[in-house]
Amino acid sequence: MSFVLGMNRFIAVYLSVFRHFFKGRLWWPFVLYALLQFLVLLAVKNYVHPMIYPVLSPIIGLFGERPAQIFSHYPGMFLMLPSVAQWIKLALGVLFEGLAVGLVSVSFLRLFSQDRPTAALAFGKWPSLLIVWTIITAILMAINWFLPNLFSDILYLNPRRQFVFGIWMRLLTVVVYAVFIYAVPSIIVYKNNIGEALKDSLRLFFRHPFFTFFLALVPYLLSVPISYILENVDTIVTKFTPELVFYLVVVGLIIDMVVNLLVTGTVVKFLIEEKAAV
Repeated sequence: MSFVLGMNRFIAVYLSVFRHFFKGRLWWPFVLYALLQFLVLLAVKNYVHPMIYPVLSPIIGLFGERPAQIFSHYPGMFLMLPSVAQWIKLALGVLFEGLAVGLVSVSFLRLFSQDRPTAALAFGKWPSLLIVWTIITAILMAINWFLPNLFSDILYLNPRRQFVFGIWMRLLTVVVYAVFIYAVPSIIVYKNNIGEALKDSLRLFFRHPFFTFFLALVPYLLSVPISYILENVDTIVTKFTPELVFYLVVVGLIIDMVVNLLVTGTVVKFLIEEKAAV
């Protein structure tokens, strides 16, 4: 695919999604998923409430004795809230994010093709959606854990190197995610099993590497500002108000909905076009 053709196709795919951007039936799985995260996050924010503390304290204790003590006091809770929110997203994501992507893929498939699948297809594929989503997430987590630890001595007390390394890690994350970006929606569009989903995603990535990279990069860029802000949670707590952290995490949930919808819609549209071209 030449650069010009690839760019034209990229724009056309996005325009196709934007035409349906405000249709409520596309959003409901991601809205329910975000609402579930918000309710758990709200419970965490009220951690010391007599009815919540006995339930959540064993879970918070998994972070270690010292973090658990910090989390029990103001404003320590808000210093840890972004990290806790990420673990909440991971735990709920294993169970529900793959399903949510599958349900939205069904809706986009009905919009972009002659197929008329129902939500039953996504629920029937739930185990495959769950496993593939978990595999991809595990790979991304491993990379983002292993490499920073590998280069920790070089990066220690060197803000400039840390900044550059952070940029490279973000780009690497996008590249690795791009390799597997087609896997989960292909379970719905192509009715793939787990192995086929991963294989097809690899095949499509290496056939259209630059197109796929930008397909992953553009939505990801929407999440960078809020991610950067929450990485500097100390500044928020000391220079503003600790409660602001909670609202920023909620904004992150809303941005995640938009990112997920854009990725799912553009990928489904592309998969349909690829299937028709065969």
